[in-house]
Amino acid sequence: MNGKKAMMMCAGCLLIVSVCSAAGKQEKEGPAPGQPAPQGVLFATNMPAGQTKAAPFSSEISADFIKKVMETSARIEACKKKIADRRVYLYEHNPEIKACRQEMTAMQTKINKLLETDQELAELRMNRDMLWTTMPVLPKPPEQHMAPRQMGLPSGRMGK
Repeated sequence: MNGKKAMMMCAGCLLIVSVCSAAGKQEKEGPAPGQPAPQGVLFATNMPAGQTKAAPFSSEISADFIKKVMETSARIEACKKKIADRRVYLYEHNPEIKACRQEMTAMQTKINKLLETDQELAELRMNRDMLWTTMPVLPKPPEQHMAPRQMGLPSGRMGK
C-alpha cells in the first residue's frame, strides 16, 4: 500500500513539474501573434471572452517546494511505520495489553455463543443465505478484444 502511495505522490509531483515547466516556456516565448497576452493564468475555464478564473496551479511552484513536499511525505511515512511497529511491540510485550486482549477475546466468545442461541437471529441468517442462493447472476458483457485496455484491466472487463 505504501508503494502505491509513493507512486501516486511521484506522479502528482511530475504532473506539477510538467505544468510548471510548460508555463515557464510559454512565458518565455510570449503570446502568439493575434492572441491577447495571458494575465498570469495557466488555465482558463469556459467563461466568456476576457473573463478568466484563477488557475489551480501556479508557475511559481519551484523544484525546492516539490522537494520539500517529497521529503515531508517520506518523513510522514517513516513516522507511520514507527507508530505501527511500536503498536505491534506493545501488543506483544505489554502484559496489561495482553491480559485485556485475552479478556476481550473471552468476552467476544461468550457474546458469539449467546448470539448463536437466538432463534430469530438464526432464522434471519438462514433467510439471507437462501436469498443469496437465489440471487440472479448478471450476464457478463461480451469480450471486446479490440477495445483499448483501461487502467490495467483486461479489455472488455470492469473491476470486480
